[in-house]
Amino acid sequence: MKQTLARLMRDPFYRTYRVLFYSLRSRKRYVPCSVRVNGWMLDVPDTASFLSGYRGIFVDKTYFFKTDTERPRIVDLGANIGLSILYFKSLYPKAEVCAFEADPGVFQYLLRNVHGNGFQDVTLINKAAWHEKATLCFLSEGSDAGRVASSLDKTGSIEVEAVDVFEVIAKGRVDFLKIDIEGAEVAVLGRCRLALAGVQRIFVEYHSRSSEQQKLAFLLEILESQGFRYQIRSTWGSPHPFSERQLVAGYDMMLNIYAWREGSC
Repeated sequence: MKQTLARLMRDPFYRTYRVLFYSLRSRKRYVPCSVRVNGWMLDVPDTASFLSGYRGIFVDKTYFFKTDTERPRIVDLGANIGLSILYFKSLYPKAEVCAFEADPGVFQYLLRNVHGNGFQDVTLINKAAWHEKATLCFLSEGSDAGRVASSLDKTGSIEVEAVDVFEVIAKGRVDFLKIDIEGAEVAVLGRCRLALAGVQRIFVEYHSRSSEQQKLAFLLEILESQGFRYQIRSTWGSPHPFSERQLVAGYDMMLNIYAWREGSC
């Protein structure tokens, strides 16, 4: 109790989160609403996902990084409703941000939350991050778990355009590359291996789908071969995997991977 009170006193983002939590926790999922937070008016498609995202980004500071330039170049793959972008622009107001979001419905929230709150200098692109230019089948979850459909689960999918991420990051130095694309991260990093020379920091949310071969070793080999050090933190996994393998949205493991070049932190 004392620790909670002390944190409420010293951390304004934690105070905001607690207010949001108690005001939104009873709302049904996937019922859109608008909330005022940190001086912004935000449109939210799902309060549970919003609360989780706000805590991770603003309270736990998942994407915090230091740089010696006031205008870092940030590429955000899987921008969702824009909380990551608002955080980046709060951290570095002059940052050059280019963000991609595949889900056309979620993209409308992204537009309103970013451009609608005055961040007109952010480039927002309604395309999936992929290893080639293509038209893909996409499964929309309605919030933060949309993904490219596999050959086995295309029922109910929609078609979306995809961008070749290699072409995006090969244009020059990238100070921060964020990758949260629900299982497409290995294919994208595999394609971008030779373009990573200009990338200083990478955040990857790794998704292990239970129905597919795990490729964590391949992903880490890419980072190591391109000169990155990394740390790994688990965000989801079965507490007793030998006896009971639980799934969340079809995933049996999710990890946050933080990768950086020596001297960039």
